[in-house]
Amino acid sequence: MTDGNPFDVDGEWLKSAFHTHTTRSDGELDPGAHVRHHEWAGFDVCTITDHWTLTRESSTKRCLVITGAELAADPYGGALTDSEILAVGISEIPEDPGGDRARWGPIDAYHYKTFPDLSAAARCIGEQGGISFVAHPRWSGMPLETLLAVDGTHGLELFNSSAERENLRGDSSYVWDQCLERGQRLWGFATDDCHYPGFDINDAWTMVRAAERTEEAVLEALRHGHHYATNGPTLLDVAVDGDALEVRCGPARAVVMMSRYETGWAVRADVRNRQEDARVLERDDHGLVVRARFEPPMELPYRRIVVEDERGRRAWSNPI
Repeated sequence: MTDGNPFDVDGEWLKSAFHTHTTRSDGELDPGAHVRHHEWAGFDVCTITDHWTLTRESSTKRCLVITGAELAADPYGGALTDSEILAVGISEIPEDPGGDRARWGPIDAYHYKTFPDLSAAARCIGEQGGISFVAHPRWSGMPLETLLAVDGTHGLELFNSSAERENLRGDSSYVWDQCLERGQRLWGFATDDCHYPGFDINDAWTMVRAAERTEEAVLEALRHGHHYATNGPTLLDVAVDGDALEVRCGPARAVVMMSRYETGWAVRADVRNRQEDARVLERDDHGLVVRARFEPPMELPYRRIVVEDERGRRAWSNPI
C-alpha cells in the first residue's frame, strides 16, 4: 500500500464534502435539509463543519454524515488574520482552546474562539482520532511560514470553490507545492465550503477510496492520502512503474506531472508536446487525452498529477 496513491488499494469511491455549514453557524439550511441536499446532489459523504459547533445529524440511506467543525487559531508567522482548520470525525470541542480571548466573541449562531496556533488545534483533533486540514490558505492570505510551522495536520484545502467564486483565491496549489518542496508532506482536499446549497454546491469535492462506507474507513483512507481532489475531471488510475507514472483519466486537454519548483512535464490535446519524457498513450474520439505516461530522467522528491479538462476544471492527485 502506497500512501498518497488511492489507485493501488481496494475499496469503493466515495464523493465527499468535507467543508459545509448549516444554520447552526452561518449556513442557510437546517442540518437535516442540508444533508438531504447533499444526498440529492450525489454526495456519498457529508461532513458538517459548523464554526466552533458540533452539529450531529443522522446519515441517510445514501449519504454518510460525519461530525466535524471549522476551528481557528491566533495569527502566526506574519499572518494578518486568524488561521482556520477543518476537523473531520471529532466528538468534542474544548471549552477553552487556549487562544487570545480578546479575539473571541459571538458571530451569527456561534461563539468564535481560537487556539494559540494551528499545531495545538491539530493535536486536539488528532487526539480524538480525527482528521485535520488547513482551510483555504490562499483565501486567508496565509504566509508560508504559518503552514510550515503546523505540526500534526494531515493536509490543506488546496481548492475551495466558494473562495474561487468570490475573488479567484480558491486555488492554494502554489503554497501546497511550496510545502512539499520543503518536505512538509500534506494531502490535498477540494471542497465547496457550502453555505447556501443550490448556489455553492457541487463545484468541488474529494473522491475517497475507502474500504467500506463507514466513518472509520473514510478516516483511515484520509490518513493515508487515499483520495484525490477535483472540481470536475475524473482520475481513473495513476500507476507507478519505477520512477515513471502512467495516468488514465477522463477526457483532458492537458495532463501534467508536477514536482519541485521548475520540474514537471505536460502532455496536451493540441499535440504541442515535448515527447522525450512525457507522451500521450491514448486519445478519445475528439482528440482529448485519456492516457499518458511520464518518465522523468531524474529522481524526484515527490510527484503529483494535475488533469485539466476542456472547461479548465482540474483534478489533483496527492503527492506520490
